[in-house]
This record gives sequence, C-alpha cells and structure tokens, in this order.
Amino acid sequence: MRKILFAIALMFMALVTGSIAQAQDVILDDVETSVEPEWAQIRIHFTLPVNYVRHFPQERGQLLQIFFTIAGLDSQNVSLQEEVRNISATPVMPATIITYKPPLSLNLQRDPSSLSVRFDRPVNYDVRPGEDHRSLVIYLPIVPAETKETKPAGATPDKPEKKESPSN
Repeated sequence: MRKILFAIALMFMALVTGSIAQAQDVILDDVETSVEPEWAQIRIHFTLPVNYVRHFPQERGQLLQIFFTIAGLDSQNVSLQEEVRNISATPVMPATIITYKPPLSLNLQRDPSSLSVRFDRPVNYDVRPGEDHRSLVIYLPIVPAETKETKPAGATPDKPEKKESPSN
C-alpha cells in the first residue's frame, strides 16, 4: 500500500512541477501593432512584469537590441528558451522579427534578458516601457511620401511625449 501511495505522490509531483515549468517557459505573450498620425507602434506584451533597462542603437538601425529584467524572476525560474514573433510588412511598417533571448548567465542583474528586433530595412525608432509594466513599446515615425524627399536624412517627426507613470 505504501508503494502505491508513494507512486501516486511521485506522479502528482511530476505533473505539478511540469505544469509550473511549462507556465514559466513562455515569456513573450503577444505583439500588437497600431498606427497613429505620426507614429506606428509595436507593443510587445510579456507574461510577467518587466523592467526596461536600455536599448541599442539609440535611434536608428536595422537590428535593435532591447535589454530588460523580469520582475520577480529568480535564476531558478528563468526561461532558457528562445522565442520568436513575426510582424508582416504594411505600407507604414517594415516586416519585423522579434526574438526573446534568455540571459547569458544566471546572474540576472549583470546579464539581463533581451529582445532582438530585426527590421527588414533601417528605420528610426524610440523605445519606451509600457504603462502596464508588462510591455515594451517601439515607436516608428511615419514619414509621408511627399515629405520624404524634402526632409534631410535622419530627420524625424517630434517624438510622442513621455507619459507620466502611474506611480508619479
């Protein structure tokens, strides 16, 4: 009888542990896009709260690296699985591949997680944390066709104003 109870307890622990590990394996939730009068927006949602750290290059490029930490995640529960999301090209937004890259080591303060954002052409952008603390937002300026030729290279429309965070 003890062997049967022990076997049942082991099966239960395996099922519970497996579902917990599976739930934490997915970091990227979904990616949504929207267009405003002067900016296209790519909003990257996460399954857990994130803290934006930095991005590189600062304003323009074809490959953008965004670094962030995942709040409440310790080195024992960090996902080591790479995740990829694709965005199809539209008339105002380039085709984009977003890749979640796990941290390089288990020292999460020194080596934060990152997103690699590859556009199909060089673009200007601005990166900000989302107001919900579970997203990062990339703003891409929309340059009307008739003004593309008249503006100097590298000129962008005014950046959207930074919004006050709810904690301020």
